[in-house]
Amino acid sequence: MISKNVHLLPARKLSAWRKISLGSWRPNGDSQVYCELRVNAEPAMKKIAELNATSQNKITITHYVGLVMGQVLKEVPDLNALVRLGNIYPRRDVDIFFHVVYQESELSGHVVRNIDQKKITEIACDLNYNIKSIKTGDDLNFKKIKKSWNLIPAFLSKHVLDFIGFINYTLNLSIKSLGVPRDCFGSMMITNIGSLGFSSAFVPLAPYSHIPFVMALGKVEKKAVVRDDGVLYARDELGLCCTFDHRIMDGARGARMSGLIHKYFNHPEFLGL
Repeated sequence: MISKNVHLLPARKLSAWRKISLGSWRPNGDSQVYCELRVNAEPAMKKIAELNATSQNKITITHYVGLVMGQVLKEVPDLNALVRLGNIYPRRDVDIFFHVVYQESELSGHVVRNIDQKKITEIACDLNYNIKSIKTGDDLNFKKIKKSWNLIPAFLSKHVLDFIGFINYTLNLSIKSLGVPRDCFGSMMITNIGSLGFSSAFVPLAPYSHIPFVMALGKVEKKAVVRDDGVLYARDELGLCCTFDHRIMDGARGARMSGLIHKYFNHPEFLGL
């Protein structure tokens, strides 16, 4: 029986401007737009420290960002979508892919499914367990994928990726029987470049992933900030570098996303923490 790769809702009814946007740019190429958000990290870091005092799984700023973005995608469902066959299809589920550095120069990742329905402790447990499995070699699925790619010549890699993307996302067919996990990359990607020592960097959208949005979080740093009353003080800040597909995200949606991100960083209690 043929199964779907992504659980999609019916295609949206498009405005004239959205049709022009879809026709203007190629997938994940010249439609990429970049922006950086600077957020106050102090309330989040304080809450993380409190949670780690009793949590069995170490909670990090990466888990916090995942919790925030899960809520953002839930509240701004227009961002949780897939472009296929010249139209925009909303995703039914909110799933986020997290990059994992498992060796000095090797990357992998893990998708946290239905992240908008999970607590931060559940996100930490899910990610920590799967990251450990990848690093120790206990993740059989990852080992199988790596073994298969070792057999593919480098000059064919683009064609293989394009073919898999066409089957998985354009036709929306699952090919798990060939060792390709269902919906490998979810709704968006999060990568922690701060763990590598970077303050900021913009990550390109990989065409084969068919995601509209990737966020790179830098390291938490002390920054000079001027309060509304003119007083200069230092606070912990986090840079969030965003790359998004302009065919899906425009300025209005970006502004709403930015407002929600600042809200949840300034007020962790709104996330139920």
